[in-house]
Formats: sequence, C-alpha cells, structure tokens
Amino acid sequence: MFSPSHTFIDIPFNLRHTCWFCGEPSSVTLEFPHHDNIASSLNHPLLSLPACRECRSFKTPRHTRSIWVLRAHIKQALITKYTKHLAVGENWTEQELQESEFCGALLGGFGESAWKMYLIAKQRVAFAGWPLSIDDQMLDILDDTSSFAYNGTQFPSLSACIDFLSEGSGIDKELLTQLVEIVTPARFGYAHQIAKINKRPSPVQRRQIIEEITQQEIESQQIEAEHQAQLRIDSAIVDVNLTGATAPAFAIQWAVRNQANSLMTLSELEDDFFDQFAHLGGAAVFHAYNGLQLYLQARGDADWVKEHDPNRALWPE
Repeated sequence: MFSPSHTFIDIPFNLRHTCWFCGEPSSVTLEFPHHDNIASSLNHPLLSLPACRECRSFKTPRHTRSIWVLRAHIKQALITKYTKHLAVGENWTEQELQESEFCGALLGGFGESAWKMYLIAKQRVAFAGWPLSIDDQMLDILDDTSSFAYNGTQFPSLSACIDFLSEGSGIDKELLTQLVEIVTPARFGYAHQIAKINKRPSPVQRRQIIEEITQQEIESQQIEAEHQAQLRIDSAIVDVNLTGATAPAFAIQWAVRNQANSLMTLSELEDDFFDQFAHLGGAAVFHAYNGLQLYLQARGDADWVKEHDPNRALWPE
C-alpha cells in the first residue's frame, strides 16, 4: 500500500507503465523503504517507484539504506533466478542455436526459444532505469554501490560475476578466481577464456595452469618495463640532422648504451637494433638505422664532432 510519506518519482512519458528496476511492464508500485522507522538513516526521500510484480516480490534485506543498494539487490536476484537463461549467451551463439538439430518436445523448444529468453533476461538485468526526480527536481542521490560489467551485463560485484559464470556455464570457480587475481579484473575476458578452455581441471592441472599464467605475466611485465625504459630518452640527447637523414635521439641513446661507436660495431649489432625497435614498424626502423649510420660516419671526422655533434659529451674520448 502507498504511504502518504512516500513520494512518487517522475515517470517519463515514453516509460510510463515501465518497471524502474528491470524495464518490464509495471503493474504495481514499490515503496522504499518498507518501514518508515529507518527513514532518518536515508540520504534521500521515501520513494514510490513503478515496478513489476516480480521485482517487488524479492525480499529486501533489512540493512538496505539506499535505493541503489536495493536496485543492486534486485538485479542480483534476477541474475540468480535466470542464471540458466543468461548462461545461454555464454554457451551458445544465436547462429549455433539456429543451426542446431535439436528436436522433440523438450530440446526442440529449447532450440527455438533459448536465444529469445536470453535476450529478455539480459535486457532486464542491463536496464538502468531513468534519472530520479520528483516534481521535475532531480534528486541528488549518490550511487555508492560497486558493480562489475562484463559482456554487456552489469553485475553487483566481481564475485557475483564469477559465481554466475561458475553456475551458468560450468566454469571452475577456483580457477577463474585465481586467474583474475593474477591478470587483474581489467583483463577479466582473458581470464574467462582460459577458464572456458579448462572447465573441469584436476587440482594438479589447475595448479599447472596458474603457474604457467603467473610466469607469463611476470615475463610480460618485464618486457613492458624494458620497453618503457627504452622509451625514456635522456633529455640531454638530441636528434642529429644530416644530409638527407636524421639520427633520432632514441637510436643515438641505443648506440651509446650498446657501445656501438663505429660503423663496424653497428654493423655487428644490426640485427639487435632491428629487433629492439621492431614495434616501430619496418620503414621507421630502417630510417632510424640509416640516420644512425650516417651519424657514426660523420663522427669519424674529429673536426665535425667538435663543431657539429651536440651529443659529443655522451661518447667516451
């Protein structure tokens, strides 16, 4: 029942009769909070929102003190209830279902309706409602809930996402959890792909996978650190312009560090140079190498070094 102390939120015309929580047609209202005695602990007015019967049916935890926490709770309840429907998108593609040869009363119905049910469930979980306002005055309510988005689905938390994938598509929960800890949540998709390939690992296999990915990450971080170090060019080193070419500062820095102080030494290290700067692309590396050759050739003239080499202090006498 609507309480006089609860205020109806504004409803955009195109969203009238729409559940604020999931986007399905609304037929009832949801009053938050249910008990007026916790009103003093809220940072917003007591609200009455349009809802569908299912969203209103979910029991609200007594400690809920924010409309955003309530929404997160309802989203989690929907994910839990419709895990099998949402998991269709993790285990199948629409084309695979269309091309499947499911038949019979049970499997035939699955093949025909599974993708449609998946899309409906996903849309309900992804629905974000509309900005809250009362009498055209926006409510200044800070959404302080944490969430985690993956594959277009907004989960209340990272652990909720892992639980869903574990239950819905049979992924090893312990493996996925450890993989995410190693590669970080920013690369959750990578961890998920590895877990999908190894759905039911034995304890020994799980440990081997974790050890392998850990080693890969260590090596990757080392390579990245080396790469960043290469990009940090000493500010004292400057490009040297020569006839028809330029010896870039990064190439000169590389030559100094590798003691390539002559054309002969540079020739011996040519493969190392091209490997070192392969990420720049073939043409850029070639032009840098050519400029470095001309620079070292010019340095064979002591008078040129004295009069024209801005980097002469870098080289040993």
